Amino acid sequence: MIYFKVILRLCFALFHLVGNVHMYSIVKRQVPNFQWYQAGHVTSHKITEASGLAASRKHPGAIYTHNDHGGAAEIYVINALTGEKEATLTISGVTSNDWEDIALGKCHPDPNSGFCIYIGDFGNSGKGALNNIYRVTEPDDLSSQTIHVGSNDKLEFSWNFDDCETLMVDPSANLFIISKVSNGHGTIAQLPNSAWGSSSRVSLSSTAVVNIESGSNDPVGGDISPNGNEVLVKTHHNIYYWNLHGSNDYLATLQTPGTKLAYKDEPQGEAVCWDATGLGYYTLSEGQDQILYHYVK
Repeated sequence: MIYFKVILRLCFALFHLVGNVHMYSIVKRQVPNFQWYQAGHVTSHKITEASGLAASRKHPGAIYTHNDHGGAAEIYVINALTGEKEATLTISGVTSNDWEDIALGKCHPDPNSGFCIYIGDFGNSGKGALNNIYRVTEPDDLSSQTIHVGSNDKLEFSWNFDDCETLMVDPSANLFIISKVSNGHGTIAQLPNSAWGSSSRVSLSSTAVVNIESGSNDPVGGDISPNGNEVLVKTHHNIYYWNLHGSNDYLATLQTPGTKLAYKDEPQGEAVCWDATGLGYYTLSEGQDQILYHYVK
């Protein structure tokens, strides 16, 4: 009887081991493989410190970008195939202390909602972070124009960190930010879609920490895929990837180890976004005459 129990335990242990290996192989197969190519050159003298990217949902082939600290309150429309600047969106009614990231998603949780560009003015330019987020509706046409931001489209928040460079929006118009810290283990906080229109600063508290490794002040950018199921977080020298498998729990998912994806190291790469299809992503470095990279499966 003793030998029989020992054999049963060994069989159970072997079954458990094989099962884990099988599950690990499934997870590994679910990580997509991307190849990069040069989509174009961003030669505009106006774009010298590109800090964020967002792919238009309304205008196929258009990408929004902006400069960080010291830059004007402007969003630049670039051609995804050439990198050429096609228009300038001047944003009025806002500050431009240190815009560090932008994101694109639904303006409201209503399924019939249009799309908005979200702007994160929360970087530490040396004068301290303002911790403001603005949203503007994607324009009907992409000619150069001025877009005014009213009080209902300004979200002010407070938290215990003095620097942030990552702004993401899910399909329900909830926002997620990640603090920028020396080891990359930034704190992840959610700003719910109900936070807009508050008459006072929204106080954020979170114990969730993004599970990446870095020897620099990171992360510097991120994006949620159009379908909400995949997440990218960028450090200075890597791009990390997560698949939610339909859970919609971004805070829990980002605390699991991220998987490194293909990345062509850039001089000072901070900007990353999914393309409009969600099948690939773009990166762009700060600096003059930089290459716009497109990564595809």
